[in-house]
Amino acid sequence: MTSAAPRAPLPGYGTFLTGWGATTFGSGLMLPITVTYLREVLRLPLSGVSLYFALYALSGLVVNPLAIRIGRAHGPGTSVAAAAVLQASGWGLFTMADSMPLVMVAAALSGAGTGMYYAVQTPLLTRVFGDGALSRVLSGQNRTTALTMTVGTLLGGQAVHRFGAEGYTACLTANALSYLVHGAILVSLVRSYGGVPAIRPQDAGAPRRARGRALRDPVFLCLLVFQFSLVIFGLGQFDSVVPAILGNAQLSVTAISVVMACNTGGVIVLQGLALRVVERIDYVGALVAAIASWTAALAVLGCALLTSGTLPKVVLGAVFGVLFAVGECLIAPSVQPLVTTTAPPDSLESYAAATSLAHGLGAFLAPLVLLPVVELAGTGAYFVLQLGGFGLALYALLSFRRRTARRRETTPASL
Repeated sequence: MTSAAPRAPLPGYGTFLTGWGATTFGSGLMLPITVTYLREVLRLPLSGVSLYFALYALSGLVVNPLAIRIGRAHGPGTSVAAAAVLQASGWGLFTMADSMPLVMVAAALSGAGTGMYYAVQTPLLTRVFGDGALSRVLSGQNRTTALTMTVGTLLGGQAVHRFGAEGYTACLTANALSYLVHGAILVSLVRSYGGVPAIRPQDAGAPRRARGRALRDPVFLCLLVFQFSLVIFGLGQFDSVVPAILGNAQLSVTAISVVMACNTGGVIVLQGLALRVVERIDYVGALVAAIASWTAALAVLGCALLTSGTLPKVVLGAVFGVLFAVGECLIAPSVQPLVTTTAPPDSLESYAAATSLAHGLGAFLAPLVLLPVVELAGTGAYFVLQLGGFGLALYALLSFRRRTARRRETTPASL
């Protein structure tokens, strides 16, 4: 059996990961201390903390149509520059905020910047690296996220523990600056490797038709339903709902941290192998495997809830974290390439923004829907809902594959 051929160098790839690593490191710094900063330093009530995160998420959803317009009119480079300025401004204002109104303005600015970036990330990456390298770039991005977020999280907690209020300020400032570094690197990549922007239709009705085309495309709608299900029943709940489930299993905070660390370590170790698997079994096959992995993880989580004894619970929780990581590693390089192959060339921005909107909406709704289910109806109802969500995701994915094949048969000229 021959070994895998070495990958060809990808110009700008290392630079992109450097910029991405900078911003995810900054996010990692804030991950363990944001809530504490809001509660203990700014003295916000719990309702104020909830409002902060809700406004952050909603701002990203609201700015989505604007990101489409800017991306189509001026290219993704302009959008990411605006996103970086908004993100840096929001977190910079956060360092000076001393009242509820200023905190909410900071949340709106940083959330809008994040939403704007993710709305144009796929068009930007395809323009810089090409469609064929998108899966590889997204895979590297996911691994970098896991590594830098972990390091940032550890350092952020230590900074506050050692330096108190000055540690908070240092982390906030570093996070704000990280967005400017990321934005500057992305703009540089677009200028160096982005080529010439595609020429858009000149008639006045073309942009309006392109924006609405994504939501009228029956093939793409299946992919949107799949992604929404994937987020609300998986990606959007690991940091919020899963710890609550593990807490119901009488696991300590330290034990829950072990589970989270196993998940992160799994992503770092397995992402390269997962990319090879995706290349062998294609994107849809990889996504089916991801759903299977998450279903197995759910079964292991159920066993952890039923098992007595702390050590068996922690071991099963760790297995759950690794199995969940397998699904994450298969998903990361697979969804967005399907978006680029489904979208017409003149509508990629609107299709990519629609997927970003579905992702953001799912992440916003996941804790709002599932946490009350856990608290009011119990973990049994949660497991039933999860299985139903996985079933919906699988049905939408297989419908997408079937409709895509039918479209190719009826439009042979597009092959």
